[in-house]
Amino acid sequence: MKLVLQQLGTVWLIGIESNDPEEMEQQYNSFWNHGATSGGLHEMCETFSYIVTDEERAKKYFLNSSLHLLLNLHPESFKGVEGGVMPSAKELAEKRLAELMENTEVFMSTNPVVYDYSLGRVESRENPAQAKPFDEEEWKSRSVQQAVSHGRVNQA
Repeated sequence: MKLVLQQLGTVWLIGIESNDPEEMEQQYNSFWNHGATSGGLHEMCETFSYIVTDEERAKKYFLNSSLHLLLNLHPESFKGVEGGVMPSAKELAEKRLAELMENTEVFMSTNPVVYDYSLGRVESRENPAQAKPFDEEEWKSRSVQQAVSHGRVNQA
């Protein structure tokens, strides 16, 4: 699994890239449970999703998750140590945040979409179809002339 960062001013997008959907879901749950996000997991494709957060919440996430990671992995190691686990958790959180800051990518375009519509040219022109309206009187005259020329009608 790989985490990538895209900073958009005060808004941060943290991408989760993995071939395992369950691993992506677990990482999202970690972000949610440790306060990095209160929004949904935005899926871009089967192997990439992202969350929306900010710098303050991301730092809080890395500190909280590092603290719990150390306590879960080494529950007895920090007993009796001055300051407890917190100094080590802060150090681990700084390393993890620095690693994320190095993995920056632009996966969400911020360019406004501009649609270029063309309405064509507005101009007057002649209708190429030379259709004439039906003239019944002209039709009758031609019909009579054709009948006479073919000898079907007697001229009297």
